[in-house]
Amino acid sequence: MIGGTVFQVTGMTCSHCEASVEKAVSAIDGIKAVKANASKGEIKVKGDLTEEVVKKIKEAVSEAGFSVKD
Repeated sequence: MIGGTVFQVTGMTCSHCEASVEKAVSAIDGIKAVKANASKGEIKVKGDLTEEVVKKIKEAVSEAGFSVKD
């Protein structure tokens, strides 16, 4: 299903953090757009958000050095 959702992310403090998360998540197949906001502690993601893709988003955020709140 093509749609969008917001993930709460901890650890982002600056524009470099935002760029790191955006780069990591945008590399995932099925992602159409991603926008990180450090001040709100969130990323907005649009794309084909299957369970597998959501799992990959969480892994990519973690590998970039941040955490997705459940």
